[in-house]
Amino acid sequence: MNWTEISKSKHIEYVSEVIASSALDLNERDERGRTPLMLFLTNRMPLEGIRCLLQAEPDLELEDKLGDTALKKAVKFKQPEAIRLLLEYGARLDSPHGILATAWNLARKHNPNLAELLLDTPGAVRLKLTAEEQQIVDDIIYEESSAKACERIQTLDSAVLIHAVVSGFNWDDSPEPMVEAAKHPNCVDITRLDMIELMEADYWLEMDLAEVNSRVHGPTYRHLAEFLTGRKGGMDHDT
Repeated sequence: MNWTEISKSKHIEYVSEVIASSALDLNERDERGRTPLMLFLTNRMPLEGIRCLLQAEPDLELEDKLGDTALKKAVKFKQPEAIRLLLEYGARLDSPHGILATAWNLARKHNPNLAELLLDTPGAVRLKLTAEEQQIVDDIIYEESSAKACERIQTLDSAVLIHAVVSGFNWDDSPEPMVEAAKHPNCVDITRLDMIELMEADYWLEMDLAEVNSRVHGPTYRHLAEFLTGRKGGMDHDT
């Protein structure tokens, strides 16, 4: 009898008896670093079986060799009810490795509906917009005038809208609206991290200054990259 075999069982009474017997380590690891709870999730144990294991109080925050916790496994295997159950039993939403390592961040990239279940994650931003919010965002990202887009960004009053504008922005256009977004008081950490990735900040930081200055909007991109990454001199000019 081992956890791999048990995790594949659909007989809840048997699973419950094994857990209650305390014959096996609830936090045992397999060769991939997966715990019994992770195996229950990956092998799609019925929810009542997962609940039985949770009632025995295993460590919910252990990570496997991929850096996944049980909560992240539930996201990967698209199990909303298991996510709710894990949260009910105290699974942490934050991560000691930062927001990019959270279950919410994993969910938002692959399944926005699951991300909605994890919105209480510190630093998370709501991704689903109302029709009114979507119209506000569209009016900005499809605005042909960079100056007008900047003016509209200045009037935004929520991190949700700033994040949505950044996510929908066409980086082939003038970067000035993104400078405005980056400076906005409602621009939160995850939005800045996304901007760093979307604009390929490292590309601009590593570029020779002579080449930067020869590029269309090159200096603005360089200053924005410096600002977002905390490099000296970022956006210390009049933008």
